Amino acid sequence: MNTRKEHFTPLRRAYSHMKVFVRNQDGTPLMPCTAAKARKLLRAKRARVVAHAPFTIQLVWQCEGQVQDVTVGIDKGSSVTGISCVGSGEVLLAAEIQHRRDVKEKLDSRRAHRRARRDRMWYRPPRFMGRASSARSGRLLPSIKTNVDEVIRVVRQLPLPISHIVVEDVQVDIARLNDPTLRGSQYQNPTRLDENLRIACLMRDDYTCQHCGKRNCRLEAHHIVYREHGGKDTLANLITLCDACHTRVHQGYITLAVEGVSGQLDQIAQRSMQGKSHLYATLGALVPLTRVFGYETATFRKYRELAKSHTTDALCIATLPTGEIVSTTCPNTYRISFRPRQTRRQYHDLPRKGQGRVRYQVNEELAGLRKGDIVRVKGRWIKQINSIYSDGYVAFKRVQGEPAKARPRDCHLLERGRTVVWEQRS
Repeated sequence: MNTRKEHFTPLRRAYSHMKVFVRNQDGTPLMPCTAAKARKLLRAKRARVVAHAPFTIQLVWQCEGQVQDVTVGIDKGSSVTGISCVGSGEVLLAAEIQHRRDVKEKLDSRRAHRRARRDRMWYRPPRFMGRASSARSGRLLPSIKTNVDEVIRVVRQLPLPISHIVVEDVQVDIARLNDPTLRGSQYQNPTRLDENLRIACLMRDDYTCQHCGKRNCRLEAHHIVYREHGGKDTLANLITLCDACHTRVHQGYITLAVEGVSGQLDQIAQRSMQGKSHLYATLGALVPLTRVFGYETATFRKYRELAKSHTTDALCIATLPTGEIVSTTCPNTYRISFRPRQTRRQYHDLPRKGQGRVRYQVNEELAGLRKGDIVRVKGRWIKQINSIYSDGYVAFKRVQGEPAKARPRDCHLLERGRTVVWEQRS
């Protein structure tokens, strides 16, 4: 590994207004500065580089710490979440979080391995519900908890002095469709269907009419047993119908051959809402948090005539409470993904005749470099090590025009393994 000491400065890019993020001596975030000012501070040895993506420097002295308000808008999604940090009349940072989609598959694989191993332990008595976490009150599904925790981890890592967070809640304020004058406690009118219950019903049925199969249309949460006949406002008594089927059911032209829905699906819908509650509670404990409706975001985006994207929606969410018009241009735009520290849980191959259980060849380290480390390759490319080959090379993510592997002597270590990967987007 190349161990010579080098002085690094931010790479010059085509963006003339690219920001460099700054931390005080005690680690608290400050307002970002220009790349030119960052170069001067580094050359004068008044700051040092602490992160390369996003590029962040830390002052070697404690300054007064005067900062402006920075609002973070979060467009929460199941696969992709948009984030936009707005301050001083501009977008300081924008990012799209690519959520992990392999959690359920990995848990299924782990369950199968545990069950197979348990079957081989014939001398141990069987146990059922032996894991305390499975019966813990208020427990979230691992896939939902992972999705929410990824947003929380990114927000905590934002290199900006966050003063306010705005999150998009549900898509539609159904109560105000009937009465636009509703305010405050008027939402608690018992004659109206609770919004959380309605959204939970639509989520459980995958936003699909359960009679004709239509999607992307106006949907209603229909009471299987009418309330006037003693039906209750519970998920077991609700089913999702499109507007046309809902009308025909009440007119008597359609008879639904259902008596209720699975209790397991009810729990999934309820835990999805619990995941949002966990997100709001955790972020709200950090800084003040405001929630807005999805229809408000869409109306503001159309008013500004902006193309729909996750970062654009996040910008509209952040500026919706104030109505401020902020340009969507942001040189500091990133794609955020997640890399597990441990990528192999099975260290042994199948038993071989005369050898027994044989260990896989796992290259954990090569010349001081490990998987997940951030390195500068040949003084030009900043890459993350994904694999270590037995032929003496370290491998990276394949990008056209950039090296896919390199010798350790051509790599300079910048940061030790990171589980949150920030990729600069042009």
